[in-house]
Amino acid sequence: MRGRLIGLDALTQRDLGAWRELAGRALEPNPFFEPEYVLALARGLGQQGAVSLAVAEGRGDWQACMPIGTGRWHRIPLPAVSTWRGHNLYGLLGTPLVGRENSREALAALLQATLKGHRSCFTALEWVTSDGPVAAVLEEILRGARRVPIRFETHERAMLRRREQPDYLERTLSSKHRRELRRQRRKLSEALQGDLRTVDRAGEGAAVDGLIELEAAGAKGERGTVLAAAEGHAAFFREMCRNFAEQGRLQLLSFGTSDQALAMKCNLRAGDGLFMFKIAYDEEFSGYSPGIQLEVDMLDVFHKTPNVDFMDSCADPNNAMINRLWPDRRALVTHVLRRGGATEQLTRPVLLAARSLRECNRRRKS
Repeated sequence: MRGRLIGLDALTQRDLGAWRELAGRALEPNPFFEPEYVLALARGLGQQGAVSLAVAEGRGDWQACMPIGTGRWHRIPLPAVSTWRGHNLYGLLGTPLVGRENSREALAALLQATLKGHRSCFTALEWVTSDGPVAAVLEEILRGARRVPIRFETHERAMLRRREQPDYLERTLSSKHRRELRRQRRKLSEALQGDLRTVDRAGEGAAVDGLIELEAAGAKGERGTVLAAAEGHAAFFREMCRNFAEQGRLQLLSFGTSDQALAMKCNLRAGDGLFMFKIAYDEEFSGYSPGIQLEVDMLDVFHKTPNVDFMDSCADPNNAMINRLWPDRRALVTHVLRRGGATEQLTRPVLLAARSLRECNRRRKS
């Protein structure tokens, strides 16, 4: 097994084929590390020349892969290699793509490539799932590491796991709250003088632009945290949606009447999972909770989607709305692996101090 680093701007057609093939047989799906997502995001952010892929190769195929960046990480004054998430709004999961065969050897080669490929003091693996098959392999590797890795950060976020019966809402909301949502929906239908329904508009360019516009019209638009805030971000979203739609792996759900979208949601499909990317709603109708109405419909869409066993909210851990609606949780962890050399004695105390400061800031905000 051989590990190496490849710049995004140096990828060949053969490389792209190997990357897609690996994503299709990965131990755990991660659409945010697939070429249809990574390349579109790097182009949108203008970072094609700043991103590399760490790759493990064996028997002529790619066996593991993850995008990486170099430089400062979380303002720590030491050179680092870290998972490339591109932007805090769009880097939603950091689990490497790892093949089902020779997974331990492949992941070990991948990590070695990141530690030896640049003049850095450490490698940071951000937002890796902590309870899946990749985590099991990773923990085995880390237990045998010469230098004890640092568990820098952990957090949980909402997710859905398939059940035999679609009783997801009954598990999380009281009967009183469910009645209130039904009342709001009825009143909204009366106000608009039309039937309300949720439809999938994947593949419609107008629907993609509609979500961009709907998101920009709300409070997020004023804060500048929307796709429309920068042309490159909107261009990334359009390209990414087009890529996944062409493969039949895009959900672009629209809730409203036949001629008016009140809430929209973008999900990506990979393996046996759905991954939420964006949701937006018309704040003019916030009294009727259109965003929550769409999420309620999403529970039914999820249960009826064949060959899907889970859905990752990809939401902030403190997102009260989704935490209340979705009964399950997914844990993510960030590991830091130190590199040997002259700076080794300095690296550990600096990382531990940075972790303590980060934990203090999180407690203060919560």
